[in-house]
Amino acid sequence: MTLAFNPEGKLTFNRFSKLGMWYILALSVIATVSIIGQFLIQNHLENQLSDSHVINVAGRQRMLSQRITKCALLLKAGQGGGEREAILNELKTSLHTWIIAHNGLQQGNDSMHLPGNNSAEVRAMFDQINEHHTAIRESAALISNKLRNNLNVSYDSLEAPIHTILQHQHAFLDGMNQIVYQFDSEAKQKIARLSKLEYALLVISIVVILLEILFVFRPTAIQVNKTVNQLTASEKNAKKLSKEIGELYASLEKSYEDLSHVNVPVETPKIYAKTDRGGNIVFISDLFTELTGQELSSKSIPLKDIFPGSHLNGDWMDEVVDRLSDGNAWQGIIRYQDRYRKDRWVDLMIVPALNEQTEVEEWLVLGADITLQKQAEQNMRDKSKAEIEKKINQQKFRSVLILEGQEEERKRLAMDIHDGIGQMLTSLKFQIESIDLKKNEDKAEHKLSEIQQLINQVIKEVRRVTFNLKPTVLGDYGLPAALNVFIREIGKLTDMQLVYHMEGDTGFRLPQKVENNIFRIIQEAINNAIKYSDASKIEVTLRMTDDQLVISVNDNGNGFDEKLVEARSVNIESGRGFFNMYERTEYINGHLDIKSTVGKGTIVLLSIPVKSLATV
Repeated sequence: MTLAFNPEGKLTFNRFSKLGMWYILALSVIATVSIIGQFLIQNHLENQLSDSHVINVAGRQRMLSQRITKCALLLKAGQGGGEREAILNELKTSLHTWIIAHNGLQQGNDSMHLPGNNSAEVRAMFDQINEHHTAIRESAALISNKLRNNLNVSYDSLEAPIHTILQHQHAFLDGMNQIVYQFDSEAKQKIARLSKLEYALLVISIVVILLEILFVFRPTAIQVNKTVNQLTASEKNAKKLSKEIGELYASLEKSYEDLSHVNVPVETPKIYAKTDRGGNIVFISDLFTELTGQELSSKSIPLKDIFPGSHLNGDWMDEVVDRLSDGNAWQGIIRYQDRYRKDRWVDLMIVPALNEQTEVEEWLVLGADITLQKQAEQNMRDKSKAEIEKKINQQKFRSVLILEGQEEERKRLAMDIHDGIGQMLTSLKFQIESIDLKKNEDKAEHKLSEIQQLINQVIKEVRRVTFNLKPTVLGDYGLPAALNVFIREIGKLTDMQLVYHMEGDTGFRLPQKVENNIFRIIQEAINNAIKYSDASKIEVTLRMTDDQLVISVNDNGNGFDEKLVEARSVNIESGRGFFNMYERTEYINGHLDIKSTVGKGTIVLLSIPVKSLATV
């Protein structure tokens, strides 16, 4: 039979090239429509996120103006310095945030995610309330400056700016209400436009798909059907040609008929030995001699004895003899020891060689060395087992530390209540019982004075315990204010110098869980420095950038071996403090770096990406 190639081959190639081109064109059109649609939709969604943020900030402006007014109304004649200091702190914080947000709503603020691209209606509304905002701002700033210069300034000097704030407060609130309503109305209009855009994109996509079905996919299906018919005809010719070639090798197929059922290993099998029909060795190859040290001797050696350390017995020989006597091959994996007493594995094949009368004349022993494969499998099993055990041990360690941490917190709270508040209340009880107004009024008056001081101490102690459990300032005013209060309070209880710096925008807010974890990490770092560093100065720096929040705790104390930090996940000696700090950092997707030098101090650096976490 002759095989001729005609121009159909070239024609088929050209057809498939055209099909590929049409398919690429069709998919490109669909992809382009999808990308454009996604771009437009995502742009609208991004604007919607910005709109919701703007509405939220605008709503907060009303609350902040009311808080400023409240601070002004709380000022009274005859107030103490401590009460006025609290009012001053709240007034400064609220006024600072109020001014920044007011300017950001009009001109934009990247750190607060305010675009500032307001409509003409919104700009006109802001123009109407700017007069009231300026009056309230200047009056509040005047009050703040006077209190900062002298907390005991007379109420008469504060009465005029307080009156100005009250005079403009109502007009400012009405104006901000209208601005919030306008922002909300414009956001709804954008949603309506987005809905229309989505419908338009849907119609365009359907039209594109219908056109591609008519002009691309349908002609392509017809062309593919023709090509399949041509391939079917070619397959018939190939089968006929294969049959003719197969007849030329019929005699060779007979010789390898028994080997056709043997699975060919990755390594080509090599002849190890030959035996007679009874399984006694008559030939050993040089390759097998080099592996095992076995050599052919004058003594008859059965096949089972040429694999040292394999523990092959007579039953195995009986099985091999029975199988090969029927003209079948035997295949299996045998483990043995080489001449160096090392374990090896071989994929062994024993094939009967037939004579002209189709009788078994001898056995061919072929083998493929699979030692490397077996060793790799064993190493993988050992590695998987070791990793599983390591993870289990780490989880047990984490559970133990969590339980111990909870127990330590309960113990600390119980000691604070018992040793601090409990003893103070007991002393207060005895002081009250010892008062006798009838016998000695002067002594009773002195006792009452001591009781008042003791009550003040109890109040301070209760505040300290509750602050350690959950500082309310963290939820009310955010992380920067909470750290400021914590460091100031801790500084009163220790001889060390504690310094707190804030850089960048300090009016940010993060999700409550993130702020709680950051506060606990810094709290743990400061407590560790106070307890163990023997430092004279601890410096805390909070820096806010566009991309991340960075907080550092730097002390000039004794330092420690950094290996304790490296072993935090599996070594109890590194302490629960490091473990809790790293666990909390991983929870908020941050990065914690602890650097320490013996005799020079320690630096704890915490960085958190805030771009995706920042909220109002």
